[in-house]
Amino acid sequence: MKMPLESGTICLKHKCSLCCHRTNMLLTYFDMNRIVKLGYGINGFAEKMDGCWHLKNVDGKCFFLNDGLCRIYKYRPYGCQLYPLIFNLERGKVMLDEICPYRLEFRVNADDVRKLIFMLKILKILQ
Repeated sequence: MKMPLESGTICLKHKCSLCCHRTNMLLTYFDMNRIVKLGYGINGFAEKMDGCWHLKNVDGKCFFLNDGLCRIYKYRPYGCQLYPLIFNLERGKVMLDEICPYRLEFRVNADDVRKLIFMLKILKILQ
């Protein structure tokens, strides 16, 4: 049975954190504010590259990844919640990231696509 994106059940079931390695996950100000409220300093978990905030990598993995699990799983960024759903700029379309080995086990609905497009508009990646 396919599972909803935001549940993360597939990742937990397979003990997969592949997307957390060498991540380039964009952060919205909503993400950053939510994480700061947990007690983390922005410079600890985020870095600005090309005018956008991203999750910081430490030793090749997301700052929040610890023993294969996310320390802030319940409060993880929107991009993480929606992954493996991505917007491929080259193809100009929403799709499941081919890097994710379990992508076909996820159930994507229209609301997931709307959330992704909304997030990308907030980040000014899409108009």
